[in-house]
Amino acid sequence: MVDTGPFDFSAERIMAGGAKADANWRRLEEHTVAEWSGDLDATMATMTRNDPFQIMYATGLNVRGFDEVRAFYKRRMETFSGQGFFAKRWVISDDVIVGNGYFSGAPTGEFFGAPATGKTLLIPMSLWIYFEDTLLRGEATYLDGHELRLQLREGTSGDISEPVW
Repeated sequence: MVDTGPFDFSAERIMAGGAKADANWRRLEEHTVAEWSGDLDATMATMTRNDPFQIMYATGLNVRGFDEVRAFYKRRMETFSGQGFFAKRWVISDDVIVGNGYFSGAPTGEFFGAPATGKTLLIPMSLWIYFEDTLLRGEATYLDGHELRLQLREGTSGDISEPVW
């Protein structure tokens, strides 16, 4: 397994496709290594130039277009550290990979369109990663917006064994 930083690839994997799904999985690993090492050019090399996107429904973030997504990743690389998505299960297909798990970290600056002040977050979430010709097309994140706002304001213990608010 490659070093993907705080992005957990060791969770249960359900393969719902063939060779294309496997290629998507390998591309996601490549993308994640580049992203978490702060290599903007390598990150963008894993993405389609055909209208890529980043969406986080809970915050209203909706970034579309290659240059816009590049600017999104540049900002993210400047403000995120020591946090990640920790999957419990991955479902891998020819068109999309879905991860179910939780975000853990203490972001500062902007957290996917919401102001963050470094308080500890532990948010259950689902991450949908879309592909086009085995390149990432985009990501959509689903989580409880109320819980996110509460934790951004008050923080949480950061202990996965404790329930969220």
